[in-house]
Amino acid sequence: MAKITKIQAQKRKGRFNIYLDGKYAFPVAENTLIEFRLMKDVELTDNQVKEIQDRENVNKAYGDAVNYLSYQLRTEKEIKEYLYKKEYHKDAVEITLQRLRDLHYLDDDNYAQSFINTQLRMSANGPKIIEQKLVKKGVPNNIIQDKLSGIDRDILLENAIEFAQKQVRKQKRASFQQMLTKLRQSLYQKGFDGEITSEAIKKLDLQVDEDEELEKLRNMITKVQHRYDKPAKLINYLMTKGYHYDEIKKVLDADN
Repeated sequence: MAKITKIQAQKRKGRFNIYLDGKYAFPVAENTLIEFRLMKDVELTDNQVKEIQDRENVNKAYGDAVNYLSYQLRTEKEIKEYLYKKEYHKDAVEITLQRLRDLHYLDDDNYAQSFINTQLRMSANGPKIIEQKLVKKGVPNNIIQDKLSGIDRDILLENAIEFAQKQVRKQKRASFQQMLTKLRQSLYQKGFDGEITSEAIKKLDLQVDEDEELEKLRNMITKVQHRYDKPAKLINYLMTKGYHYDEIKKVLDADN
């Protein structure tokens, strides 16, 4: 048996240091103090001390988890990794997770829906990128697929068109064909599937300006011609940039 000889308030509000037989033993929160009716001269067995310390560990883990959740919604995986990183015991982590579930502070289903809504509203990410982010956050696959299947297709198309318009403006110096290729690649990289990508590009109703295309080609030739000792190499390079052979020959012949 060990006797509580002193209970000292810490500088942190609601925290106390417990002294047993004249020596510092462990800290507790106010609710632990009340729950176990800890006061001076109370005697504790080794098992009681362990029970108090275990409960204090759980309460502390819970407090840290709630504080972590206060900044933004989290998945179960994120909370679990956070608590393990802070070196809480497995039992304390599992009890904390269950308490958070019971209070609906943890709900991967709601988290996934909220995350998707935010992504659609605040970013240009398509379903595949959103899926990758949710997988990384530890949301179960069945929840991910269920929530992704409920995305409004019109919203996806609207987001894809808006993103595509910005990409077109960035490709002003590229040939029309190269611009289309990069535009399609950009939409794929943003997580949009082939159907949405094709429809978004179609909605833009992009038209090639022949005069502008020839001017871009002339500028390109002027810029890179000195790099190539043979016309065939220059022609091959220009074709990789989306220009047609006949157009290239026409401009080169006109300059000679």
